Amino acid sequence: MRTQITARQFNASQELRDYASQQLAKLERYYDGITDARMTLINENHGSGDKTAEVTLNVFRQQLAAHETGTTHEEAIDRCVKNLQRQIKKYKAKLRSVDKDFIR
Repeated sequence: MRTQITARQFNASQELRDYASQQLAKLERYYDGITDARMTLINENHGSGDKTAEVTLNVFRQQLAAHETGTTHEEAIDRCVKNLQRQIKKYKAKLRSVDKDFIR
C-alpha cells in the first residue's frame, strides 16, 4: 500500500508521520487489497484549535473515506482508523455476497 501524508497549516514532525503510517498499516490486517492511502492532517486556526485528520483509501472499484476531529492529531487519526475499519468490514461483506451471487 502506498501512503501519502500531507500536513496543512503546520509542519508535521517525523514522529507524527510515523504514527500515522503505523496506524494506516494496521488497516491491511482487515483487507490486503488497499492500493493507496492518502491522509491529510489539518490544524484548525479558528478559535477551538482542534486537529483534523482526513483519510481516503483506494480499494478495488471503490474509495473509502473518513474525516474526524480531535484535540490532538493522534486522537483524530485513531478515530479515522476505527471508522475505516468498520467501512472495510462492511465493504468485504458486500464483496463476498456479490461473489457468491456471481457463482450461482
